[in-house]
Amino acid sequence: GPPGPVSQLAFIPPPIPTPAGEAIPAVLAAAQDSLGNPVPAFAAAVTMGFGANPGGGTLAGTTTVTAAGGVATFSTLSIDKSGTGYRLTATSGSLTKTSAAFSITPAAATQLSFSVQPVTTQAGAMIAPAVRVAGVDPFGNTATSFAGAVTLTLEANPASGALSGTTTVVAANGIATFSTLSIDKMGSGYTLRATATGLTETTSAAFDIVTAVATQLVFTAQPVTTSAGGTLPPVLVAAQDSLGNTVPDFTDA
Repeated sequence: GPPGPVSQLAFIPPPIPTPAGEAIPAVLAAAQDSLGNPVPAFAAAVTMGFGANPGGGTLAGTTTVTAAGGVATFSTLSIDKSGTGYRLTATSGSLTKTSAAFSITPAAATQLSFSVQPVTTQAGAMIAPAVRVAGVDPFGNTATSFAGAVTLTLEANPASGALSGTTTVVAANGIATFSTLSIDKMGSGYTLRATATGLTETTSAAFDIVTAVATQLVFTAQPVTTSAGGTLPPVLVAAQDSLGNTVPDFTDA
């Protein structure tokens, strides 16, 4: 016999894992009677929204569709942020149905991004926490499939410092971790530039290199030959760290 009145919506098929920004393969919201039989006469508007949004994504595409033959077909939906446990909810009047959970995966890496920025550090000391550079997709998701080599160089170099440590690292799970970096000269406003083949490069936030503890005294203006009884030109002695940076807060006699 004919189906009964519409009493529920059903996802046929349920949403499936999809890369960020790509159209989710057609999601169908079908009208059914209480026994699960399709109701072809159903022709109302159905609106799609989030039932769960673990990645804080935005649902793009046509989110309201009028059913035809009892089925509303959503063919342009996409989500921009990766995450596990997304759910969609279809609503029409008093009818509502939430889908099974599905995931949004990162798209391919197109650019680099500092996921852990360099911070103010003493001259010669390793920058900690370790600087991290991620390969990210156009939506800012870390592309866990990225396994390329990332190289760091000094871009802004206010004190002509040298960047030491391992400066080229192969990414693992989309992230290159630089745990041995150091700079030898104190200065304000250093920046690092990250590059990788095929990806848009990026520059870090500015950071400072400060002096370490004073370990030595150095004549920065030596005494010079002077006539007997004459006044020597000023003789300057500086307190320096082990790398030759003057320690401005040294105040001992």
